[in-house]
Amino acid sequence: MIEKSEYYLSFQVGHQWYGVNVEDVIKVLHIVALTELPGVAKDVLGIMPLQEFVVPVVDLWIRFNLPNQSLRLDTPIIALHTAQGPIGLIVDDVDDVEEITETSNYGETESPFVKSVARLPDKLLLMLDTSRLHT
Repeated sequence: MIEKSEYYLSFQVGHQWYGVNVEDVIKVLHIVALTELPGVAKDVLGIMPLQEFVVPVVDLWIRFNLPNQSLRLDTPIIALHTAQGPIGLIVDDVDDVEEITETSNYGETESPFVKSVARLPDKLLLMLDTSRLHT
């Protein structure tokens, strides 16, 4: 439950909308050439340089067990700070910054990646637990 307003970047993966705290966002950019790494999970498409970081890039379609989608030159990557270090998330669309004043708790038993849900006028926004996204 949020005690005061917080701001979340909303983005879409498949038909669902998700949110991450804007304080965790480093940058939103379009797909870049990635350096592939051998022996990593299938959802880690590679690494990219970003500022002083080397950032693993995760395809959320694969991480969330959705059918694989082809990447386009305008496919967004959201680079985030997490407790485990920076990470890049490949998503379908980045929408807007939403002011969230209230969320409902959402148990881990339903989804290990979702920590709460916010009800917006036109959609539900699933708030991601970014600490569980890192590989």
